Amino acid sequence: MAPFPSPTSKWHTETYPSISPTRPELSARGKTIVITGGGTGIGAETAHHFAEAGASRIILLGRREQPLLDTKASIDSKSSGVEVFVVPTDITKKDEVDEAFARFVGNGNIHVLVSNAAVIGPQDAVGDVDSDRFLDAIQQNLKGSLNVAQAFLHYASKDAVVIETSSSAAHVNFAPGFAAYSIAKLAVFRLWDSLAFANPELSVFHVQPGVVDTAMNREAGGVAAMGFADDGKWEDGFIGSGVTSTNFYTSFSAGKLQCLARQSRSSFLKG
Repeated sequence: MAPFPSPTSKWHTETYPSISPTRPELSARGKTIVITGGGTGIGAETAHHFAEAGASRIILLGRREQPLLDTKASIDSKSSGVEVFVVPTDITKKDEVDEAFARFVGNGNIHVLVSNAAVIGPQDAVGDVDSDRFLDAIQQNLKGSLNVAQAFLHYASKDAVVIETSSSAAHVNFAPGFAAYSIAKLAVFRLWDSLAFANPELSVFHVQPGVVDTAMNREAGGVAAMGFADDGKWEDGFIGSGVTSTNFYTSFSAGKLQCLARQSRSSFLKG
């Protein structure tokens, strides 16, 4: 049984064969993929699965260079035929975003954008939170998404896909301290919907990956606070660049889902 209100009859907590990126009909061959927040967690595993699906170019954006380099090295060691570019970028700064897109996309097109970067913000209830910190967290999330959306539109292919890593916190009240994050995620959700409304040739998907054991999730209390994780099975012995076995397998399922969303089989999800 689903732990939250669910629009689907079955609640998956593990990956399954029909969403494997190795399936021919889910191929990303020849595609250019841009992933924000691509150095760790869901963003990094999404990059791995697009590489597995045969993407030609993957561009990883994130504030910290080393996690991006670690993800690139991990992909390079496992996948051939894919170019991975690392672009240290603060997406709240429009000039950095524009420069990153211009430098690595150039005269080409973006086929898939994964808008994954986010911040939690202060974890205080509305009645107690510092108003400047509260509004700054909302603005960081919204401004970063807006900068990325505007840059993306300059390079989007005619049938491009946007995958926004959303959160059920945008729609469900989990705890009083989630106010800033919840408001920010709902605002970002509506931003991408507005982009889709103005550009009907594009496909925009909002993926809510569930309770995933990432660094940002742990900052908010993590799996321990929720009492469960949508993580599939955990396996020991995974050796990755700064990724624990737990981190990998919790992010692994969400990464596969992100990869699936851009494929033609998922077109029925578009309204």
